[in-house]
Amino acid sequence: MDERVIKTVNEARWIDGQNARNRLDDITYNPMRSQEEFVMRLMRENARTAYGRLFNFKSIHTLEDFRRCIPVTEYDDYSPYIDRIASGERNMLTAYLTEHLSPFHKNKMLPQTRWSVQVCYDYNFSQGFFVAANHGLLNDGMTLNLVDSHMEKLPSGVYVGKLLGRLLSKRELNNSQVYVIPLEVSNISDKDEALYLQALYSLKQDYISIAICDHYEKMLELLQYIEKHWLKLCEDIEKGNSYVKSDQERARAVREIMESHHVGTQIVGQLWPKLQCVMVNDVDRLSASFELLRTYCGPKVHFVFTGLGSPEGTFSTAINPDDPQTVLIPDSVFYEFKLKGTRSYNNLLTLDQLETGKSYELVVTTLSGLYRYKTFRTFLVVGRYHDTPTVIIDRG
Repeated sequence: MDERVIKTVNEARWIDGQNARNRLDDITYNPMRSQEEFVMRLMRENARTAYGRLFNFKSIHTLEDFRRCIPVTEYDDYSPYIDRIASGERNMLTAYLTEHLSPFHKNKMLPQTRWSVQVCYDYNFSQGFFVAANHGLLNDGMTLNLVDSHMEKLPSGVYVGKLLGRLLSKRELNNSQVYVIPLEVSNISDKDEALYLQALYSLKQDYISIAICDHYEKMLELLQYIEKHWLKLCEDIEKGNSYVKSDQERARAVREIMESHHVGTQIVGQLWPKLQCVMVNDVDRLSASFELLRTYCGPKVHFVFTGLGSPEGTFSTAINPDDPQTVLIPDSVFYEFKLKGTRSYNNLLTLDQLETGKSYELVVTTLSGLYRYKTFRTFLVVGRYHDTPTVIIDRG
């Protein structure tokens, strides 16, 4: 481990996150101004695309024009365009370069342009590091990466895979000096083998300061695997194998920890004393098992829920650690909302019309070429950050 590399990377992440937070602080005071500017920019810059010509974007000059002229859409409305994008055609849904396709519900895929990738990096990745660092939770240790970073490159040059996995390697650096688990582990199709390697590399390294996972269950699964297989893992660390070099001292330390450990009790602080923060990208699925993860981590480990997002867009971003409440991002997507319980999409609400304590189904217009797109996701408005709503997932 090269502490200079890690320090440089963490400083770069913090600076990127600070810049994103400064921008967020500016635009959340008057979110509708940013919302209107966002839509008008899309209409101007995408007027010559196939979709823009179909709906005559060049004739749209106000937010009211946009909502009157563009229909509410679903995935099937975009499927023919996405197929052509995957084959390398340009200017289908957007004039922006589409560089990534994210898997979405079975065999479906949604496009990600260069700008939507950047927004995800700014608000869901760098902003998470900023929140951690701003609360004293980011040490100069390695990153325990439990994110699916498997990527495939199509003949057209477009990448296919989980967007967060791609962000792990966004900067040009020696990943082995930053990440505990080699990114190539994500390419292993056998789940048991992949989990073994995650556990092996994780136990081998004691100087870990932060963990990143797309779903918190990944962290829980890792810890439960270590509980069950620690004898074998310690033996492999002690003797060394084709994956890790022999480290008898580390093997002895892990063995002492695990011999006194009781299943389902605090363990993270013993295995990785420097780890103070777990960044969780997907907060859609918090359940009772999350409390078990809290038990494993103990009171000194904090969680940063980086925001609500999906292949459809980056919707919200973290404000504080240990708080699933996140703020909607006024310059990330254009938001429209259908009040929960109503059927019609004819009278959608805008950001400034939301009421605290009510739930709404989200309709979005994005930087990747989705226009007034039904996400079928329902958010509960719980408060305000400046003049912009804060939300959590509605599970009712």
